[in-house]
Amino acid sequence: MIPSDPYDIPAATAQQMLPYYDLKLTGDEQKAYDYAMANSEEKGPCCCPCWRWRVYGGLAKYLIHEHGFDGRQIVNVWDLSDGCGGGM
Repeated sequence: MIPSDPYDIPAATAQQMLPYYDLKLTGDEQKAYDYAMANSEEKGPCCCPCWRWRVYGGLAKYLIHEHGFDGRQIVNVWDLSDGCGGGM
């Protein structure tokens, strides 16, 4: 489900990931997400809280909750692309 091109995320993929942004994580899952927020290059899924922030934030919560990703793995996913083109 990780988009190959962050500049051209298909609407269907974005719609699938957006609801996961509101997923309530367990304590340990939230710690993994918080780690990613503090340690990614842009201190979050991308440079600013926009639609892409929610899509990639939802992707992270999905990967943590459903596939047991840890914070470092989420950082690696987020740091793979720079879909917005700038830092905070």
